[in-house]
Amino acid sequence: MSDANRSVVISLAGTTLIWYDFFLYVNASVLVFKHQFFPYLTPFAATLTGIGLYGVALVARPVGGALFGHLGDRYGRRPVLVATLLLTGASTGLVGLLPGYGQIGLAAPLLLVALRLLQGLGMGGAWGAATVVAYECAEPRRRGLVSSWAQIGAPAGNLLAFGAISGVSVLLTPAQFMIWGWRLPFLFSAVLVVVGLWVRARIGETTEFSALAHARARAKRPFVELVTKYRGKLLLAVAVTAGADVVLFTFSFGYVLTLLRVAGLPLTALMTLSVAAPLALIAMIPLFGAVSDRYGRRRVCIAGTLVTGLWAAAFVPLFDLASPPVLVAAYLLALVGFAAMYAPQAALIAELFPTRVRLSGTATGYQLGGLLGGTLATFLTAWGADWLKSPAVTPLYVLAVVTVSGVALLAAPRHRAGDSPSAAQPLPDTGDTGALSRPTASAAGLHP
Repeated sequence: MSDANRSVVISLAGTTLIWYDFFLYVNASVLVFKHQFFPYLTPFAATLTGIGLYGVALVARPVGGALFGHLGDRYGRRPVLVATLLLTGASTGLVGLLPGYGQIGLAAPLLLVALRLLQGLGMGGAWGAATVVAYECAEPRRRGLVSSWAQIGAPAGNLLAFGAISGVSVLLTPAQFMIWGWRLPFLFSAVLVVVGLWVRARIGETTEFSALAHARARAKRPFVELVTKYRGKLLLAVAVTAGADVVLFTFSFGYVLTLLRVAGLPLTALMTLSVAAPLALIAMIPLFGAVSDRYGRRRVCIAGTLVTGLWAAAFVPLFDLASPPVLVAAYLLALVGFAAMYAPQAALIAELFPTRVRLSGTATGYQLGGLLGGTLATFLTAWGADWLKSPAVTPLYVLAVVTVSGVALLAAPRHRAGDSPSAAQPLPDTGDTGALSRPTASAAGLHP
């Protein structure tokens, strides 16, 4: 198996694990945690507290992105891949072993917060490391396709979490599920960690980073260099990812499906759609990744952003029609738009930055975008639905953030097939950049 093919497997396995952990926690926070860890709160307060703990991990993610991005640019991509996988998987598995409030009192929710922080740190570096490894292992003309496999982790993780929770709840009685059954899906993440470690042990360091290390041109302080010399591109990455993340955390899965149920969609049809939506994204994401190699990341992302923005603008009028078939058709069309804006995003962000700060820029930009897009959107969804009694709050916020992302995409550099940012973008003056002009680090040497 070639390094490019191994990087595809690694990206898919790693990002599936982190999104499995993410969606598993979201489901458990609504179904279980309010009973296990916050039994004396009102139902709404307990649910909001659970969502708040989910937000804790999202706040920790930019910190993890900056930390592991720095380590990956300084010491290598492979160690960061292993470290983030272990940290994310171990913290998730320990949630399944955590005693409830009835056993250890206030220590239970405090330990849950600590594990969520650790999970957030690991998630912050895991996506960036998987994306950069896939990007740097791929041939320049296939980087959109290869990098897009990191994006499949979101729908795959959602589907896996949904299946794990549903499977356990069907096999056990409600009482068994609430007492101990909910722990099984969390413990299952340990299996995913073992699989991920087995795959990651079979890939070496990327050629681009090895060439950089051989030329002694690694950044001494990658994060500092990122924010001082590439601040504009970092802000561009944040703006681009915020739009996709706000759609991912609201429109793509739970929020719209919940409102479809309110609009009268039968439960069996809703369950079918809950499975069909991530499966459709799993099929479409590599397709649009390949399309971005042919027509450019920017062009494909803009088209997807436009479709998604139209969906957000039309959502409330469509919901007022109270016609489930119309809403389902519009939802499926919106998934196409989301796949188009989401699939090329990994390669688009990675190629904004030169090799020496690529992991710092990719991980930090993506996680800051998730913080501004996904975290606030989640709170708005809960707050707007319970207090304002209006479904319009979330679509309006989605439309605003997607508009910002569209403007950022218009300002993004154009990509042409075969472009190599490592060669096209000048490296900062390190006193040793001349070494990079030697054949060992030439564009031809970096991309076999």
